[in-house]
Amino acid sequence: MGAMFGKVAVEVPQYEVLLKKPLYEIRKYPPFVIVSTSTEDMVEGNNSFGRLARYIGVFGSPENSKKEAISMTAPVLTGLESTLTGAGRQGSPGSMKMSFVLPSVYKDVRHAPDPTSSDVSVANAHWGTVACLTFSGWASAADCDAKEAELKKILQGEGHKVTGSSMLARYNPPWTLGPLRTNE
Repeated sequence: MGAMFGKVAVEVPQYEVLLKKPLYEIRKYPPFVIVSTSTEDMVEGNNSFGRLARYIGVFGSPENSKKEAISMTAPVLTGLESTLTGAGRQGSPGSMKMSFVLPSVYKDVRHAPDPTSSDVSVANAHWGTVACLTFSGWASAADCDAKEAELKKILQGEGHKVTGSSMLARYNPPWTLGPLRTNE
């Protein structure tokens, strides 16, 4: 019942807050593991979500090499592959991906079960330092564009160097009421 009202009751990646401002935070993330698949765009992607959900076993037998059920975590991430893995400063941006963060018990990609689908991949994520702007509601493409522009304007106005592209992090299941949803 709590999830309907916005309570996030699953594991989320740990981070250190380096700077907290009224409209944003600058955070430092240690490495973690993600499972990813291609998606159509930043906010849609029901087929993509389903592929990832099958990997962790939401719909029955997990579609991974160990047939190991994996707990759902938050957030669900959407963005360019290079942004999600943290490799954005080192090469081409890659394609648009949707990702689940794997539970912290998977310290490295070598500890995570391999996907049985060729449409799903597991990778280490090395985000390092990132800026986050939190907002509520259903995240539309227009909302994401507006929030990205707002965050960049604030950061540049305060003298921060902005590199890389943005991603969308959604923390709530689909049945959470819109105004109570948490997005970054």
